[in-house]
Parts: sequence; C-alpha cells; structure tokens
Amino acid sequence: MKLKKLLLKNNIVIFLIIILTINFIFLPAFTLEVKANDTINKEDVYKGVGVAVLLVIISKIVENNKTANTSNFSKKDFNYKNLDNESKEILARAIFAEARGEPYKGQVAVGAVVLNRVKSPDFPNSIEKVIFQEGQFSSVKDGQINLLPDETAFKAAQEALEGKDPSKGALYFYNPKTAKTLWWLGTRNKLTTIGNHVFAK
Repeated sequence: MKLKKLLLKNNIVIFLIIILTINFIFLPAFTLEVKANDTINKEDVYKGVGVAVLLVIISKIVENNKTANTSNFSKKDFNYKNLDNESKEILARAIFAEARGEPYKGQVAVGAVVLNRVKSPDFPNSIEKVIFQEGQFSSVKDGQINLLPDETAFKAAQEALEGKDPSKGALYFYNPKTAKTLWWLGTRNKLTTIGNHVFAK
C-alpha cells in the first residue's frame, strides 16, 4: 500500500515536470527585455506565473516525500534483522563498555535502551548515531567503546535486536552511585532497577 502511494506521488511529480518542459520548449521565452516603447504581454506574465506555481508544487511534493520517508524510517520501519555486522558489533561494544560486570539481564537492557532511542523521535535514527551522540555515553568519552566485546555482550546485543527489553521501554540508564548528572536523571520516570543500573524514561 505504501509503495502504491509512493508511486502515485512520483507519477504526479513526473507529470508536472513534463508540463514544465513543454512550457519551456513550445512556448515563447520568458525573459522579457523591456525597452522604452515596449509593452509587457499579459499572456507571457500569466505563463510565467503558471510555471512559478508548478515549481512550488513540485518542491512541496518532493519535500513531503522526504519528510514522510524519514519519519517512517525512524519510528516504525527500522528493521533490525537487516542490520550489517558493523552495527551489531557497535551495539555489543556499547553493552560491553557500559554494562560488563552487570547481570546478563542488565546487559540486554542496556542494548534495548540504545534500540529504544533509535525508535524514538527524540534521538538519532541509527545505532551508530545514538551511541556516538555527543555527551550521551561515558564509554565513548573515555574510550572504553573501543574495547573488544566478549561473547556475552554479543549474545545480549542479539537478544535486544530480537526484541527483548528488560528495561521496560527505557530511554536512559544510570548508576546512582557514579552518575554525574544524577540531579537531572532523578527527574525521569524510573521504570526498573537491574543490578547497579536504574532504567528510566
């Protein structure tokens, strides 16, 4: 159904482009050189206005298509099963860097938080962009994201990608004993606690 709508919109754009092309090829030039004794032909003015309106319509349709495609991708149509190995490894690296030593359930929950952010309109729409968003994960700042993840981290990443979410839909996690922005995190809605991490939305 979405494909049919997209094709219909593209056909409208093509139709408008054809009309515009015909205007340029078969109708008089739109450049008006007005001299002292010349008069402006009203028909040419109407044609010029018509072309301007067509250009505005085309630009709006193209803009709407881009906006619709972006919002659908970020909120609903992101297919984790089609992720490349690099994205899966980055997720495992984040889990290992942020939650190694935590219970396995807590490691899956950290992976789920990353994926919940990908699906949220308030965060970037890819795993890489979410993890490397400035100021979000301490492991990126201190370089621990570069550590090689262990087998448990990869397994936790896979479970999160398959839809398991022990965080209960959380967008944030923190350790109350070490968090530097505890005053702000404390204002978030707490959903669950796993190991040393509080998960919140």
